[in-house]
Amino acid sequence: MERGTVLRMEKTSIYDGEGLRTVVYLKGCPLRCSWCSTPESQKRTIEKGFGRIMTVKEVIKEIEKDAVFFFHSQGGVTISGGEALMQADFVRELLQESMYLGINTALETSFFADYQEIKKIGSFLNSIYIDIKCFDTEKHKQWTGVSNKLILSNIEKFTQEFHSCSVHIRIPVIPTVNMNQSELLKIAKFVGELSEVEDLELLPYHRYGLQSYQQLGIKYSMENLEPPSEEKMFELAEFLAEQVPNMKVLTMGKSF
Repeated sequence: MERGTVLRMEKTSIYDGEGLRTVVYLKGCPLRCSWCSTPESQKRTIEKGFGRIMTVKEVIKEIEKDAVFFFHSQGGVTISGGEALMQADFVRELLQESMYLGINTALETSFFADYQEIKKIGSFLNSIYIDIKCFDTEKHKQWTGVSNKLILSNIEKFTQEFHSCSVHIRIPVIPTVNMNQSELLKIAKFVGELSEVEDLELLPYHRYGLQSYQQLGIKYSMENLEPPSEEKMFELAEFLAEQVPNMKVLTMGKSF
């Protein structure tokens, strides 16, 4: 039985998939996004009280405690990170066991992974939430440390192969990085050409991770960046919905 490095588990979340979710956050991420809100998730190793080694059986035992919430809300379990695909074998066993128990499954991911790792888990997913940070390759590398070519390729392959999985694309909207119509429209047009994608969601930048940076003794380079207003987020979502009419655009609880 696989063992994984778990950052934490969050109960009854309403932001990480349908219904009430138990979210399993795993440690380890190959990206280094300048705005990362969970710096404690970047290293796969346990550090300063962040993370613990758990078996699949131990995690499933915790998930099962919330089964009554899943039943009444059509919720389930969401595997997140960090980047959960860095622990693909562990994730596969978690998802497989969850499905066996009749629990709805979801994954939140950057999709920066070898496609063979993704294939391990595709059949055990009810839904997937994939981030696209920037469409411009150089800009993506500048702000995340990696190219986006693998990510975009993986999205195309996955939507062609795993038709039973509900695919949702998310864009973290970051001032000075991608909060402009031109950059967002490039992403929206790419997504709009993928018929299997359910919707595109804009997520506003926030500073919730500041305390984690302080605890780890790391300087947060975007500490003084102001989050976009609700009005601005609605404006961007409406623009994308008009430009790519076949795409359902979401932001801050509203659909366009």
